[in-house]
Amino acid sequence: MINETNCTPEDSTRAKLEEAYTYKENYTTTQGGYQFIIYPDVYNPEVFVSTHRIVDTWISLVRTIKPNSLLEIGAGAGYISILSALNGANHVTATDITSQAIANIQANTDKYNMNDRIRILHGSIFEPLNKNEQFDIIFWNIPFGDTKKPLEQLDSLERALFDPGYKLIEIYIKEAHKHLKENGRLFIVFSKWLGNFEHLTELAHSNGWRLDLVENQGYIKSKADDLINEIDVNIYELIKI
Repeated sequence: MINETNCTPEDSTRAKLEEAYTYKENYTTTQGGYQFIIYPDVYNPEVFVSTHRIVDTWISLVRTIKPNSLLEIGAGAGYISILSALNGANHVTATDITSQAIANIQANTDKYNMNDRIRILHGSIFEPLNKNEQFDIIFWNIPFGDTKKPLEQLDSLERALFDPGYKLIEIYIKEAHKHLKENGRLFIVFSKWLGNFEHLTELAHSNGWRLDLVENQGYIKSKADDLINEIDVNIYELIKI
């Protein structure tokens, strides 16, 4: 069990990273009842057991909110963006910093013939957006792992998991309000075990937000949930205070 070992949160994340490195070819994963292509250098949902619960909770949220416009930062293979469009979001924008992820998002968008509803942008956080562009929902499965390794030295898979000093997360929290419509809603994914929740809370409060846990009452638990609960990976909504 994770909390019975002497490993640090970064050790635990890097162990998963080493598993992700073993995938050398494209493979297929099923998320939200749909199959998606995953490229080797893109965030690997099969390695991280929390993915299915996060996806299930997110689909429930989108079906409830029914947003006209949705932005996903760091979309990886694009399955969250595509599932959002398939479950009630009319127009979705998916961004990512790596060219591998952009190609992966495009492949899955083509697979489901959704190029008319999903726009794909290459860049960091809000940089690729138009200055005054706003959305009903913004979501980022943030790289909540902290590390002393400099950001510019991280490879594409490390960038999906680590944000040294939470510099990128700070930009997301500081600038999100510029791209949210009136009554727009802001979400992240975070692990209290693998991430620094105290630092995240400080960043949120200093920028006028509080963190609310998003619960999915309809989620059906599986055996993997014992481990998921142990590392405490969940969706949080940032609420203006």
